[in-house]
Amino acid sequence: MSDYLLLAGVALCLISVVVAIVQLVQTRPPRAAVITLIIGIVALFAGAYLNPEPFQANDIVSAWDHVVEEAQGSAP
Repeated sequence: MSDYLLLAGVALCLISVVVAIVQLVQTRPPRAAVITLIIGIVALFAGAYLNPEPFQANDIVSAWDHVVEEAQGSAP
């Protein structure tokens, strides 16, 4: 579960940057980008909290590897 939360947090944070750029180009306040960024940060903290080991930057790469291995293992 922590792997999914870490990856979702990273994805939401990256999406928030794109949304912020789009909203600023449209001369609108980037409210949706800020909300997306906050949700992404909360997901990152939740994933780090649920992981029994101390959080390191390499955990994001290993979370991706775990999710990919799990997806390949469940394929027929």
